[in-house]
Amino acid sequence: MDENLKSRSFGLPERRQWKYLFAASLFLLAPVCVSAAGSYANEKTVALQQQAKKTVTGTVLDETGQPVMGATVVEKGHPSNGTITDIDGKFTLQIREGSKISVSYVGYRSQDVVASGNSVAVTLTQDSEALDEVVVVAYGTQKKKDLTGSMTSVRPENVQVQNTTTITRALEGAAPGIQIAAVDGQPGFDMAVRIRGVSSTNGNSSAALIVIDGVAQQTNSEWENPLAQLDPNDIASISILKDAASTALYGSRGANGVVLITTKSGQSGKAKINFEGRWGWNSIGDYNVNSIDNAATYYEYAWQSIYNSYRYGVNGTGLPGIDAQGFPYTNLKNPNHTDEEARLFASQHLFDYNNSETDFQMNVLRNNMAYNLPGAIYTNTGSGTQSSSTMSGAYLIDPATGRLNPAAKLLYNDTAKDLLFKHAFRQEYNLSASGGTDKMHYYFSLGYQDEPSYLKYNDFRRYNGRANMDAQLFAWLKVGANIGYSNTKTHAQAGRWGPRQIGAASGNAIMYVKGWTPIVPLYQRDQSGVIMYDAQGEPILNIANKSYSPLGAGNVAYSAWTRDFIYEAKINQDRQDIALWTGRLFAEFSFLKYFKFNLNFNMDETYWRRTRYMNSIAGRGTPNGGIGILTYSRRIINTQQLLSYSQDFGKQHHVNAMVGHEYEDLDRKDVNFGSAYEMIPGFLIPGNFVSRYSNISAFPNPGWSLDKFRTESYLGRVNYSYADRYYASASLRRDASSKFTKDNRWGTFWSLGAGWRISSENFMAGTKEWLDNLKLRVSYGVTGNSNGLTSYYLNHTWNYGVAAWQPSTNGTGVPKTFVVNSGNLVRDDITWENIHQFDIGIDFSVLNNRITGAIDYYNHLTSNSLYNQIVSPLANAGNEELAKNSAKLRNAGIELEIDADIIRTKDWTWSVGLNGTHYRTTLEKVPESQIPYWDETIDIPKGCWTANNEAMLTAGTGGVGGRGIFYLRGEGKDLFNLYMFKYAGVDKETGLPMYWHRVTYKDVTPDKETGAYEHNGRYKQYKQGENVKTTAYADASRYEVGRATPDFMGGITTSLRWRDIDLSIVAAYQIGGKFFSTEYGNNLYKGSDLVRQSMPPSNDLVGNTWTPNNASAYFPMQWFQGDENNVGSLHYDGSCLGGYNYTDMALFDASYFRIKNITLGYTLPKNLVRKIGVTKLRAYVSADNVLLFSKKQGLDPTASVIGGMEVQDMTYPQMQTVTIGVNLEF
Repeated sequence: MDENLKSRSFGLPERRQWKYLFAASLFLLAPVCVSAAGSYANEKTVALQQQAKKTVTGTVLDETGQPVMGATVVEKGHPSNGTITDIDGKFTLQIREGSKISVSYVGYRSQDVVASGNSVAVTLTQDSEALDEVVVVAYGTQKKKDLTGSMTSVRPENVQVQNTTTITRALEGAAPGIQIAAVDGQPGFDMAVRIRGVSSTNGNSSAALIVIDGVAQQTNSEWENPLAQLDPNDIASISILKDAASTALYGSRGANGVVLITTKSGQSGKAKINFEGRWGWNSIGDYNVNSIDNAATYYEYAWQSIYNSYRYGVNGTGLPGIDAQGFPYTNLKNPNHTDEEARLFASQHLFDYNNSETDFQMNVLRNNMAYNLPGAIYTNTGSGTQSSSTMSGAYLIDPATGRLNPAAKLLYNDTAKDLLFKHAFRQEYNLSASGGTDKMHYYFSLGYQDEPSYLKYNDFRRYNGRANMDAQLFAWLKVGANIGYSNTKTHAQAGRWGPRQIGAASGNAIMYVKGWTPIVPLYQRDQSGVIMYDAQGEPILNIANKSYSPLGAGNVAYSAWTRDFIYEAKINQDRQDIALWTGRLFAEFSFLKYFKFNLNFNMDETYWRRTRYMNSIAGRGTPNGGIGILTYSRRIINTQQLLSYSQDFGKQHHVNAMVGHEYEDLDRKDVNFGSAYEMIPGFLIPGNFVSRYSNISAFPNPGWSLDKFRTESYLGRVNYSYADRYYASASLRRDASSKFTKDNRWGTFWSLGAGWRISSENFMAGTKEWLDNLKLRVSYGVTGNSNGLTSYYLNHTWNYGVAAWQPSTNGTGVPKTFVVNSGNLVRDDITWENIHQFDIGIDFSVLNNRITGAIDYYNHLTSNSLYNQIVSPLANAGNEELAKNSAKLRNAGIELEIDADIIRTKDWTWSVGLNGTHYRTTLEKVPESQIPYWDETIDIPKGCWTANNEAMLTAGTGGVGGRGIFYLRGEGKDLFNLYMFKYAGVDKETGLPMYWHRVTYKDVTPDKETGAYEHNGRYKQYKQGENVKTTAYADASRYEVGRATPDFMGGITTSLRWRDIDLSIVAAYQIGGKFFSTEYGNNLYKGSDLVRQSMPPSNDLVGNTWTPNNASAYFPMQWFQGDENNVGSLHYDGSCLGGYNYTDMALFDASYFRIKNITLGYTLPKNLVRKIGVTKLRAYVSADNVLLFSKKQGLDPTASVIGGMEVQDMTYPQMQTVTIGVNLEF
């Protein structure tokens, strides 16, 4: 191969000419196919006229007596003379006198029948082994019984029955070993797919490879989702390849498993036309983690916080004192005031207490009075924007009970969800036509999907078409083309920018809804609570704090968190458009009886455009407005030359082999544009924005970039079987990648596999009555991984850009200063990650194949995983981390899969499928230099270190994981070993929260020079290593609190049919593992913050915070904290142990059970539908994301596969969908 792989080029014409070539191929192949069909028809007529013949009619039934439609009936010895059965299982065929007929149908044993008369009846028996007899594998097909590797076939109907915009979502629980991270509920956005866990310590490099019609797909972001471009109705097969024997032929790309999808093709027989339409509604599921959502409870909670602070707080505040030893204390044992005094004070100063007994001013309630209270007197306190009122005469909260005054009348009960959430009408259509002869086949389809979100102004639309054709031009030549087109349009949240920034302070609708505090009016209201309207008759939003309150003017400080989001959601835009062309041209040459040579040419053309607009009137874009446009075009050329050989030697030996060459060329060009200063709001044309740069940091500055990536591969495979009893396989692939430097460019990957059909041995003869198949498989191999590297990661790069702009007031966008600095340095020591994979499995079937299954054990070791090592910034152009092939990671587990036909009669059929996986991911070794120095003075286990989310393993980046330490890493430990502070209950002496502290060496050993003890000697009386409780939050120790990885996960499917009524259920589950919820932690620790209008307290706190009269409460005493504007915080200084370092109070069991889909259908009687010219008509109702049972309401553990540490606090919940549909066949 040319060593200058990066500069290698095919010398192709402009990309637009390729589209014309693909389109032209349709017209070129069409007449060829028609000609082949005509030749076939003429040959058939002549042949039948040369010999005496008779007409045979017959019926083909299954074991239950049901007619088999579409069964193939051919004259034995004359395969060109055949037909297929109709809707009633009937056929008519002219055959020669004395001939037999052969009847076959997928999933049933073929039968040869002597046509002694003019009428025959054939009953086919089901053959579960034959059901998937030929399966799709890497670069070809293979008989399932010959496999030596671990592979699972997913029934396409289990995917197609679900209402989803991306097939990824439907794969959850579909096969053992698959794990889905539901990172985003936005329709059309991708979800991360893992097969058999994690194989690398290097960030997002463990995603499974997606292969569609033999071509590997690119998945670089949540926007770029190839599975959202594919219509599920076009899928013919889905294979999940998991071990080295199955994936080694994909070399460096297949190390993390492969999802292999093949689209439909036509079958011999008369044309079939299929139409399917679906109509339904999308809505939001369970999304609330049970925060306070009514005004009465909110005021009562605030009252209790003021009562506690005034009576028990030091100096009458929510801030405790610190004793001589450094322990916080309160006046719980010696209250500042009597109970009656504190009750009255809290009622009088509900709105103007701010941690002072004398200096009153507006507090966190911000003068929001949601009730009309007869007899109440409001006396002004404070001044200016902090003006509020003290209440007398009548109190909103009754001092005697601490509950809402029964005389209070609610004026409003506003909620943002009524404006932003909706029940959205969805619709989906698919029309296909297929058919063919023994000389040609065709499949055409058109599809449209309109998938609006439950969130207003968010939606997804897909237009797609497909044309798959093949023609047997000669006995030695077969040609074909697969042409696909998809156009998707996605409108996302207008506040989003960048991967997974769903919890950002700016523009997250979910945060806006969940953070809406029930005492705040959404609309501007008068003194009677009546909504006020503008001149156009629209209700006026309370963005200007002009809603009436007897306490004085409101003062919610609207910011990026609390702006007029309703207006922004309606006016702003975040729109993505993708146009994708896929073309596959192939030619298959057969020669010398046993050989075939395949030439495959594949090309993908992607055009992507994203438009982001922020208005100049309200929100983050004020006062100038801004627009950002990002575009890229990408072309992928893939060529394959494959030579295959297959031959039987006698009746016992079979050999098939394949050698090939593959080349792939990726070219991508990005062009970005950003501008500001709009003249006419909402007028989205370039001339309306007069500045050449944007003052909004989220928008890109104008510029462009190029990305080129090339690979070249040589591959081979050999399979051998003896007597359908003993099997052996071997594969080898040599990959070269332009990502690597010259000396490390090539990688060699291989596998060996063996199989033994034990049930065919003579010593198993006594089991034949009940044991149909028992097969042992074993494989070992080495695969590679380079997913974590960008195209130019190993090259010396330079960064050039603008350091500062001229002042924005001139509107010119002229750069003020420039900057040039060194980026990455040359890295000639980085090479492929090598993954050593061992797999052993057993396939079995019993009771006439009524029960089938497989059990697998796997053990994968990544021997040279990329690991970010700490280095001197001087050695790496200012970067403090440098990736090296220096870590070892082991991933081992057990998989189980069982399918059972429980009932199989004429009127009833019932089948059940169950799968499950248990796995562990262990860090085996890291560089010695990376293991921190340790002695007995250091409070972590020897050989361990703390980490955050450096190994981000779900799609995208960012999240709260970067703001806190959450993992304890070390050799031999689980990669996602959670390491957090632990809550230790309530200190009954103070009412304060307690935390566990691990007594350290420094706690019990005085300093040699000063004689001082750690923590001011607070723990010197204990023994080192002892765990004690403390109220000093700064002394809290971190503990190992469990693993994020589950103990077991999988799926359940069942289908039931009674006559013409069918019912199917698809479910997924997970047992064990831990999941951390930032949102719930905020609801506990942060109280409520009306300045940001976010995080109302959790309902779990109501009636369950500690007081002397509620000593059995789980949570500590609540306090009113003016500095944090908290209605009632559990932590007395608002710092939450140092900022975002939450305790295990927000840690939950990640177990869940999700009913993903329930479908109930009815197939109309054939004698009725035939009257309207329809072969089959089925109507059904289907529901998706029906129920989720988890440890915590509103918490979806599938949002993360690493414990939730990288998940923002307000994720986009998954949709619930209910549809009705109709399927017609002609």
